[in-house]
Amino acid sequence: MKSTFLFLVIATLFRSYPAVGQEKKDTLQQARPFVRGGVYDKPFLTRLFGRTVLGGYVEMVSKFERVEGVVEEMSFEARRFNLFTHSVVSDRVRFFAEIEFEHGTEEIVIEFASLDFEIHPSLLFRGGIILSPLGKFNLAHDSPLNELADRPLVSTQIIPTALSEAGMGFYGALYPSSESRITYELYGVNGFNDGIILSGTGTRIREGRGDVGEDNNLAPSFVGRVAYSPTVNLEIGASFHTGPYNRYKAEGLVVDERRNLTIAALDWGYSNGPFSFLGEYAHASIDVPPSLRGLFAEKQQGVYAQFNYHFARGSVRTMPLSYVTGVARYELVDFDTELRGDAHQRLSLGLNFRPTEDTVFKLDYHYDWIWSRVDVLERSVGINFSIASYF
Repeated sequence: MKSTFLFLVIATLFRSYPAVGQEKKDTLQQARPFVRGGVYDKPFLTRLFGRTVLGGYVEMVSKFERVEGVVEEMSFEARRFNLFTHSVVSDRVRFFAEIEFEHGTEEIVIEFASLDFEIHPSLLFRGGIILSPLGKFNLAHDSPLNELADRPLVSTQIIPTALSEAGMGFYGALYPSSESRITYELYGVNGFNDGIILSGTGTRIREGRGDVGEDNNLAPSFVGRVAYSPTVNLEIGASFHTGPYNRYKAEGLVVDERRNLTIAALDWGYSNGPFSFLGEYAHASIDVPPSLRGLFAEKQQGVYAQFNYHFARGSVRTMPLSYVTGVARYELVDFDTELRGDAHQRLSLGLNFRPTEDTVFKLDYHYDWIWSRVDVLERSVGINFSIASYF
């Protein structure tokens, strides 16, 4: 009798509801996706074979840039063409996959391909090629979602979006109250490789994104994120990625000292009526070989903050779902926190038109300050016009 009572108390304290946007009609909690704009929050449009749906998005960009008075000719870029599919295998099993074609067919990658198994509504197993939960932007970076043509610098250089890794682990959601929510993800993954310091341009984390095949050092890295939403309109997330990046063993023999890469990130998002404020901060610590210290950075960091304002909803009579968005974003990446120089600062202003939620025409201007490793400043400006749409 006592054990039954104890079980009921624990079950009440840890009461949870289905994650990944499943509705729970008997609660005050609004139905919302696990990650807004994430893998299960897509506008799937075509159904195949009964239980499988198909969708995708496309992005086209036109760029005009001037660097220190030197004008680069206008260019057009077929930047991305992505296909994704979602299949409900059973009540507890589902599969999602996304294939990305970048710059025409210059790069073809499997961005996401994982099998999810629901153990409990608050505990799900995931295995396959995953989008690492390192910051919010890496989880929700589709071009039709973003208000500017270019992705944030910190989310591409310190957190090398799109960061896809082979791995497995668990995720889920808990609901402490009728409005608040806690989500978590934790995975073991292959991690980065020593391209971080072998790119020839200093310490560049982006160059060390690992292969989704076999791990280069056969030692796992770990990545995780916890996000807290006191209300539907506010979310704050903290995440990390840590593990060895170099090949320090060969056939069981130690051939080098183990060197770790650790990235910590903080992300936030708040919306109130037509206004929204979002951003991300990341800090990286890299174990650099003694012979390269002073030449290669051991610590890097970056941040961006973005304000959006939506207005003129339905102002076009023939497009009742249309609206306009004004955007302002500030960002800074410091590629060596212990050195004066080797940094990139950018201010972007944009104006977008969406005939519907899933399609956007973007026009934005950016001004850049770029410091070399010897602290020589170079300025540049650019204008982007892009179109992006789900289909």
